[in-house]
Amino acid sequence: MTDMIAMISMEKPRKIEEFYEAYKNVDTPFGSAWLAKFYTMRQKALVFGPDAKGEYLYFWLTKDGHVGYLGYSFIEGFIKKKLTTPVYPIHEDVAENLADHLSYHSDLMMFQSELKANLEHFVKTGTVQPFQKISASQIYTFTEDYRLTGQHFDLEDTDGNLVYEIDSTVPLKTFYIYDAMHTEIFRMTKELLHALPTYRFYLYGEPYGVLKKQFALVRDQFSMELPEGKLELREYAGSIGHNYSVKLNGTMIGAIVDNMDLTVGNIMFDNAFLIVYDAKYLPQLTALAVMAARELARDKDGGLSNRS
Repeated sequence: MTDMIAMISMEKPRKIEEFYEAYKNVDTPFGSAWLAKFYTMRQKALVFGPDAKGEYLYFWLTKDGHVGYLGYSFIEGFIKKKLTTPVYPIHEDVAENLADHLSYHSDLMMFQSELKANLEHFVKTGTVQPFQKISASQIYTFTEDYRLTGQHFDLEDTDGNLVYEIDSTVPLKTFYIYDAMHTEIFRMTKELLHALPTYRFYLYGEPYGVLKKQFALVRDQFSMELPEGKLELREYAGSIGHNYSVKLNGTMIGAIVDNMDLTVGNIMFDNAFLIVYDAKYLPQLTALAVMAARELARDKDGGLSNRS
């Protein structure tokens, strides 16, 4: 899957009407599906959106029905004709606070990868899975020092309460995560002299796992073997910034959003935040977010992130 398009293979020839019937009554962050004709293709396409910025997803099949493609666009002018009307229009952002606003935009940003997985599940089983919704209670924000301009920063809940303090050594090799009582919860140490960035994680002082960067040409990818399975951190496309999904044995447990550049009333929010689906992994997700920020900071400075 690239930033713009994803391919989905079919086990038998399919028609776009099958997908429309399956998704037309399913509410998603982009509303329910509707059919359209595009100037750029002969086939009909399934459309989700567009949102207030004109962004939408569209799904179409090859002429023989053996391959499907899920694309993204921000150009509404590509749509030639609306063939059906969505049962559920896209939800407007009517949030009254920052946390709900972040939840709304996170849903939209993560929707492409979730829709791809949902379509693949439908192809295999003939059933549509419910779409995951983010609640404000699952959003945690970092203080402005998150981009490593300093050696200390905090993680706060949606009410602004301190959840974790993060401190680092000088040079920035080891990071400590403390709870509100300043008890060490998690520790992360970068190993030197590795071909690719490698980090050792410790939970409550005990070895937890070794996170290693995987070779990838475009998007960053890390993995770690744990007693409960394989943890994967993958960078994925977002409207703005560097954003990461975190999966354990293929199940999403959280996401790291680097930058949204959102304005709510008179408040400008341009910092990082965590989306947490499973609260018991909050320490691990916090450590992964710190690691991702460190690597981004090194890359932006032009340094060799795997040697410092």
